[in-house]
Amino acid sequence: MAAATGTAGVSRGLFAGVPVMRRALRGLLLAAILAPLVVLLLAVERRPLVRDAGPPDARSAAQTRDVIDRLRLMVNAAGAVAGFSADEEEINGVLAAAQRVAPGVAGEARVEAGGVRLAVSVGAPLMPEGYWLNLAGELAPSEGGIAIASARVGRLPVPPALVLWAARLGLDHALGDGLGSTLLAGVGRIEVAPPRVSLTLAGDPAARAAFFDRLKARAIDGTGDRVRLAVDEEIRQLRKAARRGELPRDGSVLPHLEAAVRIAAGAEGAGPEEMRGALYALALACGTPAFGEVIGIQPGWQALDAVGCGGTTLAGRDDLKRHFVISAGLYAATTSGRFAFGVGELKELLDSAEREGFSFEDMAADAAGIRFAAAFLAAPVSAWPDMLAAIESEADVIPSLDGLAEGLDAAAFTARYGGIGSPEYAAVVAEIERRVAALPLYAAPPATN
Repeated sequence: MAAATGTAGVSRGLFAGVPVMRRALRGLLLAAILAPLVVLLLAVERRPLVRDAGPPDARSAAQTRDVIDRLRLMVNAAGAVAGFSADEEEINGVLAAAQRVAPGVAGEARVEAGGVRLAVSVGAPLMPEGYWLNLAGELAPSEGGIAIASARVGRLPVPPALVLWAARLGLDHALGDGLGSTLLAGVGRIEVAPPRVSLTLAGDPAARAAFFDRLKARAIDGTGDRVRLAVDEEIRQLRKAARRGELPRDGSVLPHLEAAVRIAAGAEGAGPEEMRGALYALALACGTPAFGEVIGIQPGWQALDAVGCGGTTLAGRDDLKRHFVISAGLYAATTSGRFAFGVGELKELLDSAEREGFSFEDMAADAAGIRFAAAFLAAPVSAWPDMLAAIESEADVIPSLDGLAEGLDAAAFTARYGGIGSPEYAAVVAEIERRVAALPLYAAPPATN
């Protein structure tokens, strides 16, 4: 009897804990559900931290080019260049340009004695309309490595160590091969002397050279073996056709466009990779060998010159040909019409200040090249021959340029259109898009992600 009573007591003790366990589990489950919601509510806000400063102008386009040139020099100098610097105006110029190719993102930097304050607001179309993800942080001067003084996502403070961990993870994912971790670990001294901030890489020239060699190799790997082989095959066959006299060395570029597509269609197991190879080859041979830096493929100039595309034109002009094929290549590399067209806009802003002036005719060629690439990449291989057969003249790939202004210097462009964000400017771009979309070959719109 005593044993039975003892057993019952133990049982009651065990079962008496069940309600407590249930309540604890419910609490944990509720916390698991509510915690992300609380974080989301603290991170997402109804007002942007950074107000849209407006679209870039000729000055910010020039600043972006200069910053990119300095970064390119550092990468290509085989470790001999050990640092990089930029001032506050240049950084904000780059952020303004970035906003044009990545709509929905606005950034602002302030270089102060205590460090560099950076704020970024992400809104529509990347966020639901009326909501913003606001990011803010301060980079402190340092004698060794990256020092983050503070960081915040919305109203939520973030430990600096967590920011560095996330940055390392993101860069490793983007660059691959542990290059993100190597890059962050390779930062030496950060100097802040308003309005300029300077970064010095640690290590000797040999170590830096090894890192940049790995970075270049990763860029080549990112293109993919199949696409690289397709580019090589395209250039080889285009050279053969040129030697046989099947491709002109002057006159219209159209035969080169058609030949490149036919080569892609005739490849064994042809698919989007072969079409990308065709578009890359055209951008390299008919546009500029410098396009190779975008895709990590740089054939020798002799091979590209032998294609015989250099003397050809589109709508009677060399520059329109180059705009067309380079924009087609950019779309093939990014599958983003917004990015490729935004790059063209920045180039025209540069031209308005330094070269032949802002040209809407050039932008029409950009838009047509983007649509050319989008049309063939979206279509099944079986449709390519019929699409080629429908191209009878240049008027089937580039729209009429009648009435489109060009040769506008920065002052004339601003006086007439106000800037690339104005309603007057948007009306011209809409007209260009209407003309391009009216061409049967470009019936389907390109992706604008």
